Amino acid sequence: MSGDIETLVGMGFSRVKVQKAWKAVKGAGLQPAMDWLLEHPEVTDEPEEGDSDKGNSLGASTTETTTAAAVPEDGEIKDGEQTAQSLICNDCQKLFRDATSAERHAIKTQHQNFSESIQVIKPLTEEEKKQKLAELKARLAEKRAKDSQTSVEDQKQAERLRRKAGQDMSSVKEELEAKEMKKVMEAKKREKELDRIAKANIKAKIEQDKLERQAKREAAKRSAAQETSSGAPTTTPAPAPASRPVKPEYNEARLQIRVPNGPPLTQTFPADAKLNDVYNHLKTNGFNGPFHLSTTFPRKTFGEADLEKTLKDLGLTPSSALALSHA
Repeated sequence: MSGDIETLVGMGFSRVKVQKAWKAVKGAGLQPAMDWLLEHPEVTDEPEEGDSDKGNSLGASTTETTTAAAVPEDGEIKDGEQTAQSLICNDCQKLFRDATSAERHAIKTQHQNFSESIQVIKPLTEEEKKQKLAELKARLAEKRAKDSQTSVEDQKQAERLRRKAGQDMSSVKEELEAKEMKKVMEAKKREKELDRIAKANIKAKIEQDKLERQAKREAAKRSAAQETSSGAPTTTPAPAPASRPVKPEYNEARLQIRVPNGPPLTQTFPADAKLNDVYNHLKTNGFNGPFHLSTTFPRKTFGEADLEKTLKDLGLTPSSALALSHA
């Protein structure tokens, strides 16, 4: 036992790790201890409680065990009375010192057929120990290379995930910026349309005034020509007021109100409704802060004096475009 422990220490393992491995395999031998060390690379060099004392007394325990073995004990098996000395795998004919080793073999190979054997497992010779040491070093080197390759692959995978996350964030940001730009463009388009309608109304009113003035001038010319042809001095009658077209009476006012950061609100009110009713309607739709209403063209902002005036008196019938601005 002490020779196997020293062999493992000579392989480069710390004595604490070797003692832990020896304890874990219950002293099954060099090969099980090497297998355990390879399968548990995470084991630290920190001794467990009481292990230092056990390590110091390991040689003494071995000596005491040897001495005690020389004294016959009750129930001791004598020569010729030996029973099972090992376990054999009936699938591959391999021998194992104890059930722990056989169980480890079953896990690795999925072999299930085991039986007891009276064949004694011979201790390893120096040549076999050297061969086992070489195999162990090769397996250690292979495992370290595999772990290193796994670490490199993990780093590459993490880098790929990081880049993909960055690309996804960029795509989301670009999509949000495109949506915001689309909203701004639509708002500008609506504003231009409202301005176009207002300008068209003003232009129509100007053309109507021109026609009325031209009609007055033509009527005056005809009257002067008639007086000249008759030769009778007559008192030039005062020009009769030009007949203005009767302005139609509208019973409703359709208002399109442009609000900041949102689509315009369209609502129809009675012509005799007051401007204050429009303010109250906006407040019920979530515009609670102080704000003002104004026409877009010509520009006119309504104040507190206009709140009690009707939409008809303010010239907002039959339809008008308004803009809402915060005070």
